[in-house]
Amino acid sequence: MRFVIAGGGRIGSGLAELLVKEKHDVVVIEKDEKRAEQLGEALDALVLYGDASNRKILRDAGIEKCDALAVSTSDDKTNLMICEVAKPFHVPVIVARVNDSSNESIFAELEITATVNTTMSSVIAFKNVLESGGKKLVSVVADGSAGIYEKTILKGSKIIGKPLKGVRGEFAIAGVERKGEYMKPDPDIKVREGDILILCVPLSDIKKLGRAF
Repeated sequence: MRFVIAGGGRIGSGLAELLVKEKHDVVVIEKDEKRAEQLGEALDALVLYGDASNRKILRDAGIEKCDALAVSTSDDKTNLMICEVAKPFHVPVIVARVNDSSNESIFAELEITATVNTTMSSVIAFKNVLESGGKKLVSVVADGSAGIYEKTILKGSKIIGKPLKGVRGEFAIAGVERKGEYMKPDPDIKVREGDILILCVPLSDIKKLGRAF
């Protein structure tokens, strides 16, 4: 596959390095001349010095023939501008980095493929390491008012052997992962040790989650 990456910072260069190792064709656009030179020497990829919000630079990078565009600069306004300029090229996949959660709705209006909120990703990673008890926060939804959690059912849980319809609490069960397989939340499925329940929980009720298990 052919990828264009706008922004050669730590995220953009790290992504480029990974894609190159997987034998993909990668083009990186970096507007800092010195940084572009460094990347050109370090990466087995084409590195262009220029502004990715410039249509000519995007064309030089092969935007019209690429399979995906990753917009990864550290500035949301810059990323938004690049997405706006790139959209008319009809790139199959456009993914943009977002640093400020309040800007996600603006990117959504562009109808690009997806955004990656690097700030929230870091927050979630820290939270999961700090907490224990078999509960893992996967994502925050509904403008930060609810979370998607994976809850591992540990030995001794009071719900082992119960059907899902008997598992009650301040949450909705969106599915069950059992031995790596996803199962729809059939009310009659009986919970087993080691199952991972996929839950949607209001953040205000998260302290109550432990009582159910």
